[in-house]
Amino acid sequence: MIYFVSGIDTGVGKTVATGLMLKYLLEQGQNASAIKLVQTGLADEQGDLPVYASMTGLRDFPPCPARFDYPAAPDLAASLEGQSVDPGALVEAVDHAAGEYETLLVEGAGGLAVPLTSEQTFLDLLERTHWPVILVASARLGGLNHTLLSLETLARRGLTLQGIVFNELPPVDSVMRSHALETMGRGLRRHGFAERIVTMPALASGGDGHPESVAVDFSPLFG
Repeated sequence: MIYFVSGIDTGVGKTVATGLMLKYLLEQGQNASAIKLVQTGLADEQGDLPVYASMTGLRDFPPCPARFDYPAAPDLAASLEGQSVDPGALVEAVDHAAGEYETLLVEGAGGLAVPLTSEQTFLDLLERTHWPVILVASARLGGLNHTLLSLETLARRGLTLQGIVFNELPPVDSVMRSHALETMGRGLRRHGFAERIVTMPALASGGDGHPESVAVDFSPLFG
């Protein structure tokens, strides 16, 4: 099974959520892995695979099929290197990797409408593949707006939402937390999605500089 992990925006905790979900699947005895579909900003960072490794103890992951140095949307980052993103090649890379695993988590870049090319976004790719989406959200400023817009867009496009991972970082008070979860639940019901929300606790950094790895029950998403 292939699942596409998207954020409501950039920096919402998508990579950490992917690592923790992979940890959960491995602990359930599944033959699972994760692949980063497009990585930008590599001139300033190592990418997301070290986070997966830190969370799971694994060292080998399917290679990212589109990697660029400039920290921007894939279409711009690719063009600055005289390249372009080939959505078909991305799908082929995922299909090839998925053949080796029972479950494959495919991490996107930023939100659902991030441009892959001048003509296509991740949403267009999802319309082509119909990979179920796991949406990573938070109660940070603007988070509810971005979450509800994402839910509406997924519904309008006829795409499948597997559920929401609610990142507790940045922390908010109990009133705002309850309001955020209630609002997300109403949004799921309004658009006909199953009301599946898993809370991901705020994580401190470990000795390797990556967020600590903790056990999170993702059974509402994966059964």
